[in-house]
Amino acid sequence: MTVNLSSALSTFGADAKAKLSNPSATGEPEEQLRAPLESLFADLAELCGFRRQWIAAVGESSLAALKVRPDYAITLRKVLIGFVEVKAPGKGADPRRYKGHDKEQWEKLQSLPNLLYTDGNSFSLWQNGELVGSIVELDGDIETSGANLAGCHWLCQCS
Repeated sequence: MTVNLSSALSTFGADAKAKLSNPSATGEPEEQLRAPLESLFADLAELCGFRRQWIAAVGESSLAALKVRPDYAITLRKVLIGFVEVKAPGKGADPRRYKGHDKEQWEKLQSLPNLLYTDGNSFSLWQNGELVGSIVELDGDIETSGANLAGCHWLCQCS
């Protein structure tokens, strides 16, 4: 099956909703986004012309110098290209609005050259503490939209 942005987001939405709404077992909401996000990253890599197996999302990669562990270090062909911090759905992707632990974490992470924040509903890219472009909201809600989750063209700006 050929992947396109609509199908990638639809699969992401369906997978995330299934995990977040499982009546038999519950877990931390942000943890339920991990597998769906990893699949989404692979789909987006393919859309950008890369082989799926070239991208790896390495979980809980410690940055000892900063005393912090982003949720993922992202590599492309075994070269580090950035980091991802996943928050619970509804928390948003604007770390400037966070409080408490999340704010302290942002203060450590903001020096990174490529950092993606997401709560599954919105995504933001930060480079050295500066927002690149704007925070993008998907159309729908990760907890309820399922396969109807949709988005914008920004997710694959590969030129």
